[in-house]
Amino acid sequence: MRHCPSARARPGALFIGMVDGSGGVSILAEPLLIDDAFIAAAAERGPPEARFRFAGPCAESGCENWDGHCRFGASLMEHAARVAEPPACGIRATCRWHAQHGQQVCLRCPAVITNVAVEREPPAASPTFP
Repeated sequence: MRHCPSARARPGALFIGMVDGSGGVSILAEPLLIDDAFIAAAAERGPPEARFRFAGPCAESGCENWDGHCRFGASLMEHAARVAEPPACGIRATCRWHAQHGQQVCLRCPAVITNVAVEREPPAASPTFP
């Protein structure tokens, strides 16, 4: 199974990072499994995706970013800012973006903050980056 590294906060999702003061995301070396209690506590301060990054199963054809591969991963490679070193990452072995683009996408991953402005609930969140 491949993981989407920009999924919605749902029970069973993996907590993989926190939005930091620079407007990027600090990626955790080890993901944490979240549950309803975590989501409820995080939602008290607004959409959890505005402050945290989550990973969940890649929805493939059930996602608006899928056309046989993840189009968002390709866009990320073209447009996102790079960090100097890839962060330690607990989902790299199963990450959809990494499977498609290798270590180079890891240099761009910290720029992604999940788009919480989506009105309908998609199978996977539509990520954004500055």
